[in-house]
Amino acid sequence: MKESFVQYVWNKQLFDTLELQTEQGETVKVVSPGTWSTQAGPDFFNAKLEINHQLWAGNVEVHLKSSDWYAHHHEKDPKYNNVILHVVWEYDTPVFNSPGRELATLVISKFVRKDILARSTQLFSPKSTINCQGSIGKFTHEIEWIKWKETLYFERLEMKVKAIQLLLEETNNNWVQVLFCFIAKSYGLNSNGEVFYQIAKSLPIQVVLKEGEKLEVIEALLFGLAGLLADEAINRDFYYKEQKKLWDFYKYKYNLTERSKTELQFFKLRPINFPTIRLSQLANWLYNNKYKLNELLIVSDKEMLMSLLKSEVGSYWQTHYTFTKESKKVAKSLSSSFRELLLLNTIIPIQYTYAISKGLHDKVECIVELASQLSAEENTIIELFKGEGVAVNNAFDSQALLQLKKMYCTNNKCLSCMIGTSLLRKN
Repeated sequence: MKESFVQYVWNKQLFDTLELQTEQGETVKVVSPGTWSTQAGPDFFNAKLEINHQLWAGNVEVHLKSSDWYAHHHEKDPKYNNVILHVVWEYDTPVFNSPGRELATLVISKFVRKDILARSTQLFSPKSTINCQGSIGKFTHEIEWIKWKETLYFERLEMKVKAIQLLLEETNNNWVQVLFCFIAKSYGLNSNGEVFYQIAKSLPIQVVLKEGEKLEVIEALLFGLAGLLADEAINRDFYYKEQKKLWDFYKYKYNLTERSKTELQFFKLRPINFPTIRLSQLANWLYNNKYKLNELLIVSDKEMLMSLLKSEVGSYWQTHYTFTKESKKVAKSLSSSFRELLLLNTIIPIQYTYAISKGLHDKVECIVELASQLSAEENTIIELFKGEGVAVNNAFDSQALLQLKKMYCTNNKCLSCMIGTSLLRKN
């Protein structure tokens, strides 16, 4: 049993309220359960109760065991002196506040409705997937589900916004630098995203705008910062030697510091996702769009954005996946699905942050609407919900479900979830 469940039962009054009696033999009638608080202090403020036919106004504290009162040292805390009722699941000792007054204690487990108790057992029993396995599909056709999906989507979006705002503070609101950093992170995917992000942070976008008239220069800057141009053993490769010369020159000119190439992950990656290929694609994208970066902050048309995100590798990387080792010639363009992920995980959050910061509230709806125009993500979490009969029609849906699984299901926050509370309340 969870204390949060006991709090929820009290808050929603999911028990037989007609014959309530404390462990001290006093009758209880709930006029108002109080306001549930997550701040320090009692769990419910400003409750109104009739105890032995006398009206009391004060606070209610909830615990699993009555002895938790002492475990949490409430007997020494004046904030708990105005507690008028102690609600517990199990009574194992009488409790007293700091002035020495014994608290009226209600053992709520004696009065909880049997159907609620059965559903709570079903909800909180260990599952291999999610707590509401076998039940969630019954609730996703209700109007509350649409509202809950919107809440989940915006929760996930706001989490991304916080990271963007932090970098904006670091860069004195340099929106183009921030855009570059988060696009670089997306290019690196989960395996190399953080390294790519740090590379972009260490490369001022002004340097790219000033020196990037040749693709080879941008490639040299990115490969050099990644530590991929520090291996003297492969100097026999002509392209590598030219890149090394460029890097040595710009490294000295702009006082740039290379990272260790050991930070980059190649292991278990498909060759198309090797950091060498992704860095070349990123360089190519910067080369072709360095004067269009501001457009990505304001353009809301999906097709135009997809066009702005097109990229492929430089000529050398059409026949290579790593330095020196030649392979069959392949263009290695960014796929449509990859560009949609860029839109979803980078462009939409940055555009949303930009619109809010500039007071462009009329743009926000158009920006968020983009998510419903993108294909749903495909991963094990989304497949899990599909298996439960949940419709996943677009990226808006998949983002909401990712938030649901990672922030609610995984943390057993069922009582903060529309599905969990609906399951408990269902007649």
